[in-house]
Amino acid sequence: MGRIRDRGNDGGNVYRWQTLARFVNTNGWKRGAELGIHDGVNYRYLINNCPNLHLIGVDLYEAQPENNGPEKWTPGENGHPWKHEDYYDKMLSFSVENPDRTLIIKDYTTEAAKTVNDGTLDFVFIDADHGYEGCLRDIKAWDSKVKEGGIVFGHDIHFTTVEKAVTEFYGENSWNVEDDFIWWIQK
Repeated sequence: MGRIRDRGNDGGNVYRWQTLARFVNTNGWKRGAELGIHDGVNYRYLINNCPNLHLIGVDLYEAQPENNGPEKWTPGENGHPWKHEDYYDKMLSFSVENPDRTLIIKDYTTEAAKTVNDGTLDFVFIDADHGYEGCLRDIKAWDSKVKEGGIVFGHDIHFTTVEKAVTEFYGENSWNVEDDFIWWIQK
C-alpha cells in the first residue's frame, strides 16, 4: 500500500481521470465500466483520451434520502447542486456523439451489473455509494465482471466506510493506492 496524496492539499497533483487514462492506454484496455458517473467529468475524459475504449457508465441520477452511506445526493448537500436530470441529459448527449464507445445506464449499480457478462471488462471504477454496505454491494456485484489480469479500481479510500468494504472483500493490505484517493486490486 502506498501513501495517498490529495491533490491540492498535500502535494498530490494528479486527478483520478488522468490515472485511469494512464492505466487504460498503457495496458491497451478496450472495455470498462464506471459506477457513479455523476456529471461525467471522469467518464468524458476517458472517452476523449483513450481512443480504443468502450465505457459503460452507471448512475441512478436520483436523490436517495434513505441511503445509509455518507451521501444522500440531495440538492445542496455538501455544497453540491446535484442536478441529476441535467447531468443525465448531458451524458446522453455525449453518448449520442460517441455511440460506438459509450453506454449510459440509468439504474442502481447492482441492477446494471446483471446486464454485464462475467469476465468481459478490463476494469471497473467504483465511485458510487460511499457507504460501507453500498460499496461492498458494488464490489460484490462487479468484481466478477473484470477478467483475470484486469483491475478493480475505486475512489475515496480515505472514507472509513470504503476502506472497510474493500478490506472485507479483498483482505487486509491487499489493495494499492494512487493519488486522488484511488484504490485498486489486480485480479
